[in-house]
Amino acid sequence: MPISYQEQANLTCPNCGADVVTAIWLILDAQEQPMAVEALQRGELNRVVCPQCGEGGPAGAPLLFHDGAARLVIFAVAPGMAEHEWRDQARDLHALLVGSIPEEQRRPYLADVDIAQDLAGVARHLARQQRRRAAPPAEPQPVDTPAVPPLLVAVTALLEAGSPDDLQRVLADHPVLLESATDLTLAQLADVAVEQRAYDVAESLQQARQVLGQMGQVHPPIPSETELPAAALRALMQARTPAEVQALVQRHPLLLHPQVDRLLAEEIDHALDSGHDRLAAALEERRETLVVLRGGEQSISVDLEAALEALLCAQGEAAIAEVLDRYPFLLDDIAAQALDQFVAEARASGDEELARDATDCRAMLRRIRDELAG
Repeated sequence: MPISYQEQANLTCPNCGADVVTAIWLILDAQEQPMAVEALQRGELNRVVCPQCGEGGPAGAPLLFHDGAARLVIFAVAPGMAEHEWRDQARDLHALLVGSIPEEQRRPYLADVDIAQDLAGVARHLARQQRRRAAPPAEPQPVDTPAVPPLLVAVTALLEAGSPDDLQRVLADHPVLLESATDLTLAQLADVAVEQRAYDVAESLQQARQVLGQMGQVHPPIPSETELPAAALRALMQARTPAEVQALVQRHPLLLHPQVDRLLAEEIDHALDSGHDRLAAALEERRETLVVLRGGEQSISVDLEAALEALLCAQGEAAIAEVLDRYPFLLDDIAAQALDQFVAEARASGDEELARDATDCRAMLRRIRDELAG
């Protein structure tokens, strides 16, 4: 049974009004009618010439094109046809097409019908297909094995170092480890590893940060006007609470220099520009703490540990009042945050009694603050 289908059409010449009877292709199979396909590509398919006046033009009929070899079905819409009308035509012609193909030869591509606005659209589609067939196959590009990033090599060597001498050699071979940006990068990578549940990787990265922080203290960097000292910046990023930042200032007083505020602002801008919002927020939090300290509250950081120890050891209201008179900053937010950290560390180490004492002190300070505020 042939797939291609023609129908006799009775038309009227728009030029002279003569009646024209002609055969029009409604379904065209590429394998059955190669000459008709060539006419389609030349723009001559379904063109009608009036025998009376010689005027020619398109018949204005739809066409369903089928190419089994290319697994292609295209429906060309008749000019001026409303959408619901041409959809009905497409459905009817598609049913004829499928019905003319033996059931065992029907393939899934028959259900995937492309839509062209006219016969010229079908011709353009076929032309593109021919160009693709004629194009020589692209030669496979050699796949280069991606180079291991230098920082990853350096961190691996750092974690494998088994002695102080090994550490010294690693730092000499990989100076990138002591750059200020390295700790920021490692912190970011550790966060990503946690998000991806690669906890072993995150732990290794944090271990590398700790080792580098210790090495930075052994080899303090020379202050620069354009770059934060690497060890100070690493330690600053490892500080998780304002209390830890205050304690850090004792080891790195350079952090209180006004120049550091500008350098931190540049680091924050760089992190935001790079899309690392979490890193920028962490830097901004530490920068604000340094601003407070730089404003004249450095004494808090010096005495905070002693104040907390005195508070925990105080017995009775009189002793507690004496501690508060000596360390009035215990009623500030910074002390409450330090106690939160203290409670967490005590519980982590299994000292529940110390954790309870610190919790009681925290509740007492909160109650006193509320009474003073009221």
